[in-house]
This record gives sequence, C-alpha cells and structure tokens, in this order.
Amino acid sequence: MRFRIAFFNTKVVCVSAVLFLTTTILGQQQQVEPNQGGYWIAYIGDNKLNKYIGIHSEAQLRNYFIKHTTESLVLRTGLNVYIKPYAMGTVGYAYVYNNPSESYVNAARVSEHRTWQQLILRQKSRAIFMEHRYRLEQRFLENLSNGTSRIDHRMRYRFQTLLPLYSITPHLRHFFVALNDEIMINFSNNPSKLFDRNRFFVGIGFQVSPKLNFQLGYMNQFAQVIGKPTAHIDHILQFGISYNMDDLMQTFIKKPTNE
Repeated sequence: MRFRIAFFNTKVVCVSAVLFLTTTILGQQQQVEPNQGGYWIAYIGDNKLNKYIGIHSEAQLRNYFIKHTTESLVLRTGLNVYIKPYAMGTVGYAYVYNNPSESYVNAARVSEHRTWQQLILRQKSRAIFMEHRYRLEQRFLENLSNGTSRIDHRMRYRFQTLLPLYSITPHLRHFFVALNDEIMINFSNNPSKLFDRNRFFVGIGFQVSPKLNFQLGYMNQFAQVIGKPTAHIDHILQFGISYNMDDLMQTFIKKPTNE
C-alpha cells in the first residue's frame, strides 16, 4: 500500500513538473506587443564648408536598454547645397536598424538602406522662426526575421516653429520653445498603407552658443503598422543636440540689439 502511495505521489510530482516547465516555455515563447513609450536621443549637425555647400550629419538612438520596446539606430548623412539664405537643398544616405529589445517582443528585426532628398525653406522675424521641410525617401528594407525585402517610397513634410523666450523677458535670453509636426505619406499602399505616420513634438530649448543648442520635449507619434488593422500611438521623451553653422539659424535666437 505504501508503495502504491509513493508511486502515486511520484507521478503527481513528475506531472506537475512537466506542466510547470511547459507553461514556462510557452509563456516565454508567447509574443507580446512592444511598449508604446520610450525615449529618443538625437544629434543633428549641419557643417557649412563654404557659402555654397556643407555636410549634414545625424545619429539617433531610440529606446536602448528599455524592456518590451523596439530598439532603433538611425545614421544619416548628406550634402547640403545653400541655394539662398532662406533655402537649402540636401541629398543623402541613411541606415536604419530596428530590433526588438527582447526575443518575446512582437517586432521584426529590420535593416534599411535609404536615399533621400530634401528642401528646407525658412522664415524669420524678430520673435519667431519658421521652417518648412520637404523630404523624399527611397527605402530599401530587409526583414531579417523572415528573410523578406521590399522597396518603399515615402514623402515627408514637417513644419517647425521656434519661439525665443527673450520676446517675453530678457532674463530668458537663451531659452526657446520648439513646436513641430510632421506627416509621412507612402507613394504605394501595397504592402504599405498610404498614410504612414504623424509626429507632433513640443519642447523647451537652450541656446548654448550661436551654433549649439539642446532641446528636451515630448513627441506623440501616430503610426500605421504593416499587417495590423489599427494604428498605434507612441509617447516619446526626446532629447536632441543640434550643431548648426547656418547663418540664419545662428542669429535667430540672439537678443535684438535694440533691447
């Protein structure tokens, strides 16, 4: 009798252990949606070589070391052509790498090579600076998770406003408010959707010198995802460093001489 009870208890323990291990393994393999929050850190530089041309450089880290997110690396460079004091054209290349932060986060590993062209038009007054950015992108994407690839063409338009706070009080001479909104449209809707995403940003900036400034703020991103019927909204903390040798950008934040 004792032998039967001991044998029965042994089977219970074995079955319980198998169920526990199975549940654990299945739980680890279950894919979860990435968090709709995170941070972006960006450096953007426009280095003027002479009055006609310059070099654009850019690097971004997105959501690194945050669990349940999609980590991204963005590297972008280009050749600037100064058309007018208020107009600049750029042609360039970018590399983008997206990777889920953990194996069970439902996000594909994507490597992207991108060529791009853009036109920037600027307006400046005593108390406000406005910028219109028109960009075309040719995107060569490779999904490293399933071995597929595709080519997308995208158009982007961003409107940006910078408001120096010296217009309110001289004591805030080096601070400014930054607002911008960018919409992205795909040229083809197969497999991509026509509307890709919209990004709205609001933040506070500090002008360290005529060439260098920092910005910290909040970005709301409304994005479509291929293969999903509904879009998602990301809440992003963004920190940016900007180094710009453009004459107009260097002078917009300076305190007017007649104050």
